[in-house]
Amino acid sequence: MHCGISMQASGRGHKVAVLDTIHGAGVIAQRMVDSGIEAEALEVYHHEPSVFDYDLIVSPVHLPPTNPVLVEARKLKKSVVTHHQAVGELLGPILKEDLEVFEVTGTHSKTSTSLLLARILSGQKKVISHTTRGLEIWNSGKASVLQTGMSITPGNVIPAVDAAKARGADALICEISLGGTGLADCGILTSFSGDYRIAKGTKWASTAKLQMLSLAKRGARLVANTDVGLSADLSFGMAGHVQAKPDKLIIGKEELPLSFSEDLDFPGYQTALAASAATAHADGIPLDEIAQALQDFDGFSGRMKVLRQPGLMIYDSSNSGLKVGDVNRALDLASGPKLGLVVGEESETVCEGMNIPALLDLLRQRRAELDLLVLVGERLAPWADELGALRAPDLAAGQEKAMSCPVERLLLCVKCFR
Repeated sequence: MHCGISMQASGRGHKVAVLDTIHGAGVIAQRMVDSGIEAEALEVYHHEPSVFDYDLIVSPVHLPPTNPVLVEARKLKKSVVTHHQAVGELLGPILKEDLEVFEVTGTHSKTSTSLLLARILSGQKKVISHTTRGLEIWNSGKASVLQTGMSITPGNVIPAVDAAKARGADALICEISLGGTGLADCGILTSFSGDYRIAKGTKWASTAKLQMLSLAKRGARLVANTDVGLSADLSFGMAGHVQAKPDKLIIGKEELPLSFSEDLDFPGYQTALAASAATAHADGIPLDEIAQALQDFDGFSGRMKVLRQPGLMIYDSSNSGLKVGDVNRALDLASGPKLGLVVGEESETVCEGMNIPALLDLLRQRRAELDLLVLVGERLAPWADELGALRAPDLAAGQEKAMSCPVERLLLCVKCFR
């Protein structure tokens, strides 16, 4: 960071306000306090605290510039830095030199890229991954859960680094929303396709994600999809140095035959397969080991994973990044006789819910294709009668209701942390 967090730590009495307790301000402020910095986390959506007495403001990139606290900060000419910058400044000095850090951001495929990279690297290293699935430790391609229910706000890189240190990990892979912290030895930009507006429409998400470059430390490498339009150390995707095909990986002039599970939704994983292979290649993992780690891959839970049970096929596409377009595509993939759909949101666990009007339009258009519909969450409940649907409070209850009905195919599309 460039505005003096280290100066605060020198004991000169400077005060720091960390905005947005919903998205990690508490974690960041507490680490500052533990580091000898006078800091306080402020809730800024339902209150308008004054920042008159603070010397530095730490704000998330998605906070609208019209937020009253930011308006006051500008009038008072306070220094303002991002959560990403603050986390990088706080953790940089304490990172072990032998801990290799990977940070993953982009408009889509972040979680799958992070998990696939962990699967590959864990053939040689002890790996900790932090994704929307939570904190996991990996050995020889297998993951064990350490903690769940963590968002990918930059503040949660702090407990991820702590876990990596405590477990003696060789590598830490962090999925991060809207940019990098500058801690990465290797940053991965999965894609800029499907770009969207943040901060009440005042900026593009891709602009925020470019913190991956603006905060990068000296010597850091960048692995990027060709669709981001940047000069990277290694490219992947369409016409990139690394490409994933349904039956092979192409790495430069090398072609590595691959056989994926017949149930794998390859188009949904194509970006992640190429991105993880490219990053592992940049990290020096032999090509045969990369191919071996990806052999027979059948997908991750919540990302169009197919589960076969006697008389029933379950298509699991419930995850925290679910959008209405994903539901539409999942309906295409799961289409067939006796199809049931469990759809909606667990609003108490996901801060940015589904686009309910758009989802209702989709359900009205495709209701005739469904033998069973279960709506999850309070915001969808009022439309259950109109849509001829059952109601459920969460994914587990919705799935239980659906499985008690005579369906042969069941699609799970609930926005939630898993």
